[in-house]
Amino acid sequence: MSAPNPDCKLCEGSGSVETEGAPPHPPTFRRCECVLRKDILENVERAFHGLSTESPVPPSPLLALTNKNVLVKAGSEFRPHLRHVLVRQPTAFSALVASDAELMTAWLASVALAGKDILDPDAYSISIEYFTLTDLVTPPDLLVIHMGVKVARNVAASEVLAEALNIRNHEGKPTWIWDDPAAPLGVGHLFWSDTVGRLLRSFETVKDLTASSPRKGGRAKLPDLGASVPSPGRKTLRGGGK
Repeated sequence: MSAPNPDCKLCEGSGSVETEGAPPHPPTFRRCECVLRKDILENVERAFHGLSTESPVPPSPLLALTNKNVLVKAGSEFRPHLRHVLVRQPTAFSALVASDAELMTAWLASVALAGKDILDPDAYSISIEYFTLTDLVTPPDLLVIHMGVKVARNVAASEVLAEALNIRNHEGKPTWIWDDPAAPLGVGHLFWSDTVGRLLRSFETVKDLTASSPRKGGRAKLPDLGASVPSPGRKTLRGGGK
């Protein structure tokens, strides 16, 4: 739990607010709004650095799709929409934005550990943060894969993306593909293959987020999620199509 605001008039710096209980039940306590807001924004930051500072947007079409596999065709306008979605999730909800380059880095780490030769210009960036692709893509409740970051060629790129999608499907967890319209994921793309195309056919496609442009100024009202929220846990993906 985040540190409470010592000047908060609601909780007087304690971080919790008493909720009156009907006799003979004793009173209960919930997180104060000053703590809840910090907890929510810190959770958003864990998903994607800098995301919590994005401007609010009007209702986003993505909000109703957190349980679905989605192909989002958007540029930087996707960021405030993702913020809109994540600030409205329980604080126990985990999301992660991982680039296609990070997918390759995680895969290359396992190749290096196996003692195999690596023919990839990005090999220098290998870290031990994730030892395998599974370590990267399995944990979050919602995984967003940002395409178009990796530009150095690797013959295994499309296979790595397909494996990441298969792992998520096996776990019953939703994946969003953030696809830049300037370099769309299709024939000729570094990460494209017939297998990837087959997997993406079941994805819901969102093509236009520009109709919901960011509002200037102000802050989005963050929901009151209560004193504690259980983890969403394993999910069953709902069907969808283009």
